[in-house]
Amino acid sequence: MINIEEALNIINKETKILGIEKRDLLDSVNRVLAEDIYSKDNLPPFNKSSKDGYAIKSSDTFNCSRENSCKLKIKGIIKAGDFIEDTLKNGEAYKIMTGAPVPKGADAVIKIEDIETEDNNLLIFEEIEKDNNIIKFGEEIKLGDLAIKKDCVIRPVEIGALASLGYSNINVYKAPTVALIITGDELVDINSNIEKGQIRNSNEYSLKALVTGLNAEVLSLGIVSDDKENLKEKMKYALENSDIVITSGGASVGDYDFVKDILKEIGADIKFSKIAIKPGKPVTFATFKEKLFFALPGNPSSIITTFQKFVKPSIEKMMGKDNFDSEEFPVKLMYDFHDEVGREKYVYVQIKKVDGSYCAYKVGSQCSNHLMTMSRANGIVIVPKEIGDVKAGQVLNGKFIFRK
Repeated sequence: MINIEEALNIINKETKILGIEKRDLLDSVNRVLAEDIYSKDNLPPFNKSSKDGYAIKSSDTFNCSRENSCKLKIKGIIKAGDFIEDTLKNGEAYKIMTGAPVPKGADAVIKIEDIETEDNNLLIFEEIEKDNNIIKFGEEIKLGDLAIKKDCVIRPVEIGALASLGYSNINVYKAPTVALIITGDELVDINSNIEKGQIRNSNEYSLKALVTGLNAEVLSLGIVSDDKENLKEKMKYALENSDIVITSGGASVGDYDFVKDILKEIGADIKFSKIAIKPGKPVTFATFKEKLFFALPGNPSSIITTFQKFVKPSIEKMMGKDNFDSEEFPVKLMYDFHDEVGREKYVYVQIKKVDGSYCAYKVGSQCSNHLMTMSRANGIVIVPKEIGDVKAGQVLNGKFIFRK
């Protein structure tokens, strides 16, 4: 049995970035940019107004005040999308809308709230500085400038920026295809009635949600019976048609746990088969050529915990992402917790801030097949492997893992 950090180091060493593909802009959200993006234009491409108001010459407002107002002739109106060839002269003004191009000759915009009109004239009661309320040509970015650096995660704000620069498709790092094999004769479809000895197939749905939540592709082979030859064929197919294979169940030491035997038979390189973590000890990690294989436990909370801890970093690295794990912080446990020493324990809790400190409250049994406990949790408390019993009031490290 190896410790968590050793397991993570082995997985990280075997995980490689997949490559690059071109994607349509809207299909690139949450992917990692694989090229530097340079501006095709000056933005804005003209001096534009940042306010609804009037385009003027600032020199026309010299010595303007409430007692000594300035009067300018209003020549017309400029809307967003208009372009006026006329050059503004002294004593003139154009009404202008937000985003509209400032006419030649104008060097300031006065807000509509700060003026009065009289017939077709503009009355100004203050001195206006040059460039007031004007976004200058190329102020945001100039032609040829580096706009977005490669290796950034593409968020909606980057989508907007890329669209403004005229990029309809971009190069991103490829997302892996993750094959799912769910083992167990006791499993039935979620729409089926439960007979004696049966349970519904929740693990396939949890894993699909976890994989698609990372923007990776899913190849689900469904429920596979506890038949060695059938499972072997499914595993070989999955390895041929995906980048990562995940099995649920069949990785422990029972009479019908065939996964490790099959991995040996097909020539896979088994790196480890037990990790000092709870829930989730019986995790097998193997490689087959360039493919990665994770045999995860069958219990629902174990499979979610081990996926998040060990499979997620691998998927993200393949896609060019840095592994981001939410920051740990001190949490006071608000109830007694009892367990054995020897494994690092992830205790699912509800974390709340009380009088400026984080407190962890019990949400239910920590049994590894209790999904309802996890559904009530928003975080975990991490109990070190050398600690068994924890008393209420003791402070340990914790972190948020779900939004609640």
